[in-house]
Amino acid sequence: MSGTKPDTLIDVDSDNVSNSTCIELLRHGELEGGDIFRGSTDDALTDNGWQQMVSALGDKNEWDIIITSSLSSCREFAEVIAQDEEIDLEVNKHLTEIDFGDWEDQTLDDFMKEDSELLNSWWQSPTQVTPPNGEDFHDFRSRVLKAFKEILREYKGKNILIITHSGVIRIILMNILGMQDESLFRLNVDYASFSKVRIDHNEFGEQGILLEHR
Repeated sequence: MSGTKPDTLIDVDSDNVSNSTCIELLRHGELEGGDIFRGSTDDALTDNGWQQMVSALGDKNEWDIIITSSLSSCREFAEVIAQDEEIDLEVNKHLTEIDFGDWEDQTLDDFMKEDSELLNSWWQSPTQVTPPNGEDFHDFRSRVLKAFKEILREYKGKNILIITHSGVIRIILMNILGMQDESLFRLNVDYASFSKVRIDHNEFGEQGILLEHR
């Protein structure tokens, strides 16, 4: 699919009330196992990874709800923050990373030796090339945006922290910014990356605004 514009957020019911929803997005920190293709693989945070997430949030604690991926790389940190700050926690299995199929647990060097042509094709067109037995990008995008829109409906007007993965964060930000699928890797999302967006609701529909990305 070339040149296809992502779905917008204007189909979220606004009830003709002017307000806004604040959403903060936090990627998990460094993980045990090193730099590998990791989508469904559920590695734990390193001590450094945990501290990266603590530093990224600083003294923030103004959320009404914390929503986390079901993978332990996000969930365990979310559980501690929610308990310490006495904030409601929701685990959402639809906010997990894309599944890399046969590429799971493999390094880039492994694939450069085994199938550099396929790897380069994926790198150039990650939305059109699917790793063997992996999750199709468009299916991944669909489940993430469906989950995100359901969150907006349920927690409209609230302050929300979502703890998740780089691919999920890219999909959400691309949707808000109106970016095309092919721009996937133009968004840098490092370990413990933090983003803040505001969704304004009014009689005209919904408008998403990126306030911070680091």
